[in-house]
Amino acid sequence: MRTPVSASGHFFRNSDGSPFFYLADTVWMLFNKLTEREARSLFEDRAAKGFTVIQSVIFRDLFEPNTPNAHGVKPFASDADMREVRMNPEWIAYVVTLTNIAAEYDLIMGLLPTWGDKWNEHSNSAGPVIMDRASAREYCRYLSDSLGECENVIWILGGDSPVQKQEYADTIRAMADGIRSGASADRLMTFHPSGMGSSDLFHAEPWLDFNSLQTSHYKPNIPGYLSIERLVNQLPVKPCLDMEPNYELSPMFVMLGASREGSFTPRFSAYDVRKSYYRTVLAGAAGFTYGCEPIRQLHRAGDPIHIFEGSEMITWEKALTAPGSAQLNLLPQILRERSYFTRVPAGELFLPLQQAGAWPDRMSVGIASAGQQNTDPAAHISVARCTEGSYVMAYVPVRQLLTLDTSGLEGSEIRVSFYDPQGCEQTHTWTEPNAGRVRLVPERDLDTFVVIDSVR
Repeated sequence: MRTPVSASGHFFRNSDGSPFFYLADTVWMLFNKLTEREARSLFEDRAAKGFTVIQSVIFRDLFEPNTPNAHGVKPFASDADMREVRMNPEWIAYVVTLTNIAAEYDLIMGLLPTWGDKWNEHSNSAGPVIMDRASAREYCRYLSDSLGECENVIWILGGDSPVQKQEYADTIRAMADGIRSGASADRLMTFHPSGMGSSDLFHAEPWLDFNSLQTSHYKPNIPGYLSIERLVNQLPVKPCLDMEPNYELSPMFVMLGASREGSFTPRFSAYDVRKSYYRTVLAGAAGFTYGCEPIRQLHRAGDPIHIFEGSEMITWEKALTAPGSAQLNLLPQILRERSYFTRVPAGELFLPLQQAGAWPDRMSVGIASAGQQNTDPAAHISVARCTEGSYVMAYVPVRQLLTLDTSGLEGSEIRVSFYDPQGCEQTHTWTEPNAGRVRLVPERDLDTFVVIDSVR
């Protein structure tokens, strides 16, 4: 279940050479809060919906340091052990147990050694800071050896804290060195950044196998696709993805504090998730991480609510049925049905009105300023193509006129297909001569996924 990088450097593949699409769910508190039975229930649900990765933190304290798990076992047997970063063997044994159970469902565990509060004062969790370079390296070597027989592991350093000082960067490097010196040395590794951040601080370092960014949860329509486009073109070439986008059911504008509460609390929807998902993948991402607020903190009835105090929150079990999680598998299915490793971002194939010849020039100038130059983050259309000329794909987040250049497609005919990303179904398909461009207006008010295949 190891996931090598493809020859192009932009994608992941399985050991047999087949595509591996990184589709993760965010379950940070898995090892703290779930029993084996509950973990199986979550794994079964996510695997059935097409998820391939579960992202979790080996230990994280939301409210109190050294919080015990569902079986009453603490990460560290005593406060002295915590200060010396000597992990409780019972805790790591449970981590191994759940990781092995995940493997039964063909799921990879994206494991953070710790959250950022244990190496950085600036964090959103309980602390305290207990790690420096030496202890971080020794701790991560211990984790690497402890999970050495678990092949379904990807290592994720960081934990939502900014690297503001040289000592923080050095601590992260020490963690990477600890993992690379242990039995898990050959597993993929990345860095999970803080809000609106990217792991490209470490891009050139050999331990960083792929880039991750966080577009976060403050507001909708954050143009993460622009960050992906930049990372795709960064050398040396490495896969990249948005590891923390808008979480479904999470309240928006959390920085507004109590003023956000009242008769209506805006929350991110499945539509917000889909916009981040489709647009970053078509911009060149090797996958995507989904999140749902009650699931990321595994909220139970009566639990204190992390960050969003005072907001209503359903339980994590109910949140498993949040619609966004069931709307993600359509895209990787369509990608796998086609030439997977030849996909590249192709924004140049979107033709603005002046080039498309939709209206007389004097009219089109005014309309173009209203968003037809594809710069509006709420309506931006992402486009991808096959380098071998077999397809063009476009995600249209709101109904609008779309003109695409199809001159690079092989064959005299093209097959145009419309998909409903919400219902995960094809709604229209037809074949027409390839005239070098195609002009489309989707039927849906909201998002439509367009696939244009060459008919040879």
